[in-house]
Amino acid sequence: MEATDERRRNTFVRSQLGWTKVAVWAALNTSLLFAILNWRGCWLFGNEPQNLAVFFYPFAWLVLFFAVRARWRLVLLLVTIPALFVYANGRWGLSEQNSGAESAAFQALHQMQSSLSASRAEHQQKEYPDTLPSMDLSPYAQKYYRFEYIPRRSANGKIVGYIIQASPARRDCEFHRSFTITDEGRVFWTMEPRAATLSDMYYNE
Repeated sequence: MEATDERRRNTFVRSQLGWTKVAVWAALNTSLLFAILNWRGCWLFGNEPQNLAVFFYPFAWLVLFFAVRARWRLVLLLVTIPALFVYANGRWGLSEQNSGAESAAFQALHQMQSSLSASRAEHQQKEYPDTLPSMDLSPYAQKYYRFEYIPRRSANGKIVGYIIQASPARRDCEFHRSFTITDEGRVFWTMEPRAATLSDMYYNE
């Protein structure tokens, strides 16, 4: 009698899918979710490989979803969707997502400007070098931004100033902000799809 009651309870909760099919369906749908999020390779570009572990959570949720009967799936959706909406709004805003990359680019520009000033003082020169001195930039800055050193020459050909432009490596992945630093250390920025110029907005420091 107890075994019969337990079977009834299981039938009331469990779907007719076996655990193997549940796992397969969950894996297929998790793969589909990843393919959508990684459209054009942007998810992997914006995240580290170890962050793939986050997909364990939708996989586990989908296992539960396919393991229960239709009525419980509806309850699960009604509970999950509002919670997911609140979490996504607080966690995945573009400004928060890109702030780390932008901060790394900003710091890299100041590092380059300091290195150029130090190189000029070390060699007791009145002009700047033709190329950027070698330096170790953070992997974060190198991944998300491309840097270009543009010297400014006087009438006699000496390099008396410069700008360094930092442009997003992939604007198509929602990285839009460009930076430009001058030899005086002032940083300009723009959200337009181009390099920042000296006529754009700048940071007051």
